[in-house]
Amino acid sequence: MGVLTDLRYAVRGLSRNRGFALAAILSLAFGIGANTTIFTLIRAVFLRPLPVRDPARVTAIFTVDPRTPGLMLTSYPNYRDYRDHNTVFSGVLLYTAVSVSLTGRGDPQLLMAQLVSGNYFDTLGVQPAAGRGFVPQEDASTGSPPVAVIGHALWSRVFAADPRIVGRTIELNGRPYTIVGVTPEGFTGINQLAAADVFLPLSSYPAVHPLPAQVASRGGLLFLAAGRLKAGITMAQAESAMNALAQELARQFPNENRGRGIRLTSIADSAIDARTRPTVTRAGAVLMTISALVLLIGCGNVANLLLARAAGRNREIALRLAVGAPRARLVRQLVMESLLLAAIGGACGLMVARWARDLLWSMRGPTFRHANFDLAIDPQVLLFNAAIALATGIIFGLAPALYTSRADLASDLKDRAGGAGRLRRVGAVRSTLVMAQVSLAIITLIGASLFLRSLLDARRIDPGFDAAHLGVVAYNVNDRGYSEARGRDYHQRALERAASVPGVTAVTISRDVPFRVSGRRGVLLEGELDSPSTQPRPTLTGVVWPGYLRAVGIPLLRGRDFSVLDGSANPRVAIVNEAAAAQFWPGENPLGKRIRFSTDRLVSLEVVGVARTANYQSLAETPQPFIYLSLVQYYFPTAVLYVRTAGDPAVVVAAVRRALQSLDPSLLLQAETINNSIGDLLWAQRLSAWLLGAFGALALLLAMIGIYGVIAYSVRQRRRELGIRMALGATPGDLQFLVLGEGIRLIAMGAIGGSIISLAFAGTLESLLFLPTARDMFSFTMVPAMLTLVGVLACWAPAVRSSRIDPSTCLRDE
Repeated sequence: MGVLTDLRYAVRGLSRNRGFALAAILSLAFGIGANTTIFTLIRAVFLRPLPVRDPARVTAIFTVDPRTPGLMLTSYPNYRDYRDHNTVFSGVLLYTAVSVSLTGRGDPQLLMAQLVSGNYFDTLGVQPAAGRGFVPQEDASTGSPPVAVIGHALWSRVFAADPRIVGRTIELNGRPYTIVGVTPEGFTGINQLAAADVFLPLSSYPAVHPLPAQVASRGGLLFLAAGRLKAGITMAQAESAMNALAQELARQFPNENRGRGIRLTSIADSAIDARTRPTVTRAGAVLMTISALVLLIGCGNVANLLLARAAGRNREIALRLAVGAPRARLVRQLVMESLLLAAIGGACGLMVARWARDLLWSMRGPTFRHANFDLAIDPQVLLFNAAIALATGIIFGLAPALYTSRADLASDLKDRAGGAGRLRRVGAVRSTLVMAQVSLAIITLIGASLFLRSLLDARRIDPGFDAAHLGVVAYNVNDRGYSEARGRDYHQRALERAASVPGVTAVTISRDVPFRVSGRRGVLLEGELDSPSTQPRPTLTGVVWPGYLRAVGIPLLRGRDFSVLDGSANPRVAIVNEAAAAQFWPGENPLGKRIRFSTDRLVSLEVVGVARTANYQSLAETPQPFIYLSLVQYYFPTAVLYVRTAGDPAVVVAAVRRALQSLDPSLLLQAETINNSIGDLLWAQRLSAWLLGAFGALALLLAMIGIYGVIAYSVRQRRRELGIRMALGATPGDLQFLVLGEGIRLIAMGAIGGSIISLAFAGTLESLLFLPTARDMFSFTMVPAMLTLVGVLACWAPAVRSSRIDPSTCLRDE
């Protein structure tokens, strides 16, 4: 009953002070809502377990090489040895994400697929919702019947969840596949960034894999592998045993496996690509930190409001204590008031989080375009929200309650200023809170400024080619089952048709989409060709049509370009970039030099040209060696048609897509401008700048409210003092300067503290920025200056009010 009485008392008290209650609730709602939003995203990306049986026993298997930093994938031949000769796994599976075209149902639709080993579902312990998974014989050879397991979402969307789906066919890349099963709801594969619509056995790779010729190569690191640990085997034991197996494979196959080892990680870590995960992790940590700062600023405001309200209730509290009210009961009532505020703020914060979650997910970049993350506001998110609300209610409500209940009856029951010392102590506490708020706002705003400046600088980065006038149309003739002869014919007709479109000034073809080059080959130089002990140099390679360099705007510095006369029957040729020339033949003329690839030591290539180094994998990458190969000599069914335009590339590339569609209406064509591709690369920067800017504006608003409240409170408490000063000759300007000086002192101390903390931790952001240094002088000078100016404006109204005090009224009261 006592708690209910306290609750009714708290409701009446807040209803009589609606302005105070509204300010406190809004401060908490934005702070708690920001944290709940970010927690929902972090939990979905990092903390939600994969829907497989006993995921803790499943480990990812990566290849490591001291010559190449980071974790690498696995080749299909190596996987078979891991599967057949390991002693620590009860099962080893293989998979990779590919895109396929759903045909036979109107316009072709792009689907995400996963090529998987026959034991994929059994090893993961995933039971299909209908039908079955794959069996080993369906993975044994490329001549196996084409079968598919479709995802639950595709089953519902395309087949209306037909319970008789097993045995029917689905047409992918123009080829019918018999549906043998449907995955359970929520399972879209291990790779959460490439949620699979459909699963295909590895035997289907000739029809769907973009590099079918390299699948059978032991040097072709194209697949992700995972294994289920046997009972009693730890990850460390398994890694040691697998490295012993890797050493044996290195002895048997020195050309491909020498020096390579095995690294095991939890399957949860591999759910996000190893190259993407560090950036995503750091970005998540930054957002969680900034949202926590916003919450602290909001809680500081609430604490300030509670202290101000408590200071105005001194006589009430003293009177209740004087008539015998227990101090514990008063503390409980005051804490109940803060808990009620926190509960309402948490509920409002939940609504803010629901809205902000949908907004943020709609702004996700291409990395998450095919991701499968559950962003539901589930019981764990509700528990997190309730825990924050409860903690803020207790932590930031208990201290003011304890302080208020410690009344001095002799002075607080007087009508005059007997409690002046006590009020000064309250003012000092509130001033300290405001300085902390200013410091936190400075940290948040400097972070926002760094990301915004980074975004602007990134837009000015030279990618090494003319991005402003380029568009691309991507396609894969394997989608229609074209042979090499038909594929080459389509490439040629596509070039001719695109060149005839008005506004096109040049057209060419490459295997790779801009900034997404991933093909690496081991390179052997001429003097190393006959030495079996030489370690190949992993080098990025691209396959392009003659005239590619001129069309995209990459200068050819020496030698010649590819020619259509460089046929498949002629000696193979290559063009290297400046970085490759400097690394492979320092101080020498690279023209005429010969190289070979470790995957095909019998064929040598002559270097016929040197091109300027460009960016191949990201917008601001360290210059790296690159080798261009001729599409005339190296056929690939996947192609990206590059179109240089005289006008708006978006308009022209759309016209090119329409022109190509008539060549084969069933072929899926994806058109885009290079500037849009660059925008996609910067989505994380753009989202971070937007979020930090929003959080920074919120932090600034909350801090300014706190400054205004403290200065206004100080003016009210010093009313008699200011009146006496005017009576003794102080001018209104003197009083305004006095009050402004107090506000500027609080702002300056908070700004100095926030700037020092920001300088200390700025280095942790450098990997996320396109700036030469995270200690950017512009941000570290302009942000404090801007906050100081806004803070002075917040102090201006109380300062003006102080100059209008009537000294005669103050003296009469005294």
